[in-house]
Amino acid sequence: MFDSDSFGLWAMFAFWGSAIGGIFLAIQWANRKSKKSPAPKDVILKSLQQRLDNGEISEEEYQRRLKDL
Repeated sequence: MFDSDSFGLWAMFAFWGSAIGGIFLAIQWANRKSKKSPAPKDVILKSLQQRLDNGEISEEEYQRRLKDL
């Protein structure tokens, strides 16, 4: 099953498999990191409430953004 001629083939499969797997895992990690909000939720809620109080956004816009959180 494992003779000297097939070692190179298996080594090539192992190399390319680990290279492709590493790239896939790096992409998954980057996507997971980018989906996090830059600010904590309580800070976002305070900011939205402030903008509503100052008249910068309407009540409908406020409710829509709350739902999106």
